[in-house]
Amino acid sequence: MPLTKPQKEVIECQKRFRVLISGRRFGKTFLAVNELAKFARYPKRKIWYVAPTYRMCRDIIWNDLVDRLTQHKWLRKTNNSDLTANLRNGSVISLRGADNENSLRGVGLDFLCMDEFADIKEHAWYEVLRPTLSDRNGHALFTGTPRGYGN
Repeated sequence: MPLTKPQKEVIECQKRFRVLISGRRFGKTFLAVNELAKFARYPKRKIWYVAPTYRMCRDIIWNDLVDRLTQHKWLRKTNNSDLTANLRNGSVISLRGADNENSLRGVGLDFLCMDEFADIKEHAWYEVLRPTLSDRNGHALFTGTPRGYGN
């Protein structure tokens, strides 16, 4: 499926940190899968997709991600209980829930996609996830659905 013009704008943006607030049916999940794959195409990269809960990760993106990686013959193996995809080039894409912030500590990331980031506690970003990008000069994409002013 080709990208829409607004999706292309997000994909082509060269900024290190990008924020996408869009309504339902924009294609945020499709865009996230593309971005995860784009950063994982380089060898030995660590990529995370973080949603407010672990279950949301599985329900929102896991099957689409595995299908895309399988289609391109990039997968070496998957761990369905840990929601981790190991690629043939040594890169690893992991899905994590922000509901257990302590499980997010201690890694260095090349790319992080935070979905529905307005539902993730601020300190999970500032104190836990932001530092994971520092030593590898990692990039981030924040996606979410608008819910009104201040929400």
